[in-house]
Amino acid sequence: MDPLEKTSHACRAAALSLVPGLGHLYIGEKRGGPLLLAGVLLIVLWMALFSFALVPLIGLVLFCVGDTYLTVSRDRGLLA
Repeated sequence: MDPLEKTSHACRAAALSLVPGLGHLYIGEKRGGPLLLAGVLLIVLWMALFSFALVPLIGLVLFCVGDTYLTVSRDRGLLA
């Protein structure tokens, strides 16, 4: 995979991670399922007017975006 293609693939995976876990599933990481489950749970709690769920949701989204981008671009993520 050439560097331009790798960067494009990393950006696509990071964009999918705006829904936590989707980017990990896209790149084939095993931890994508539990992250998706946690993300959906936090989104449901946030939609049910429990505003306390917004802070962990934002943290999870930022973690997932960074981790998927680093996993694809450098072949290792935040949680090696």
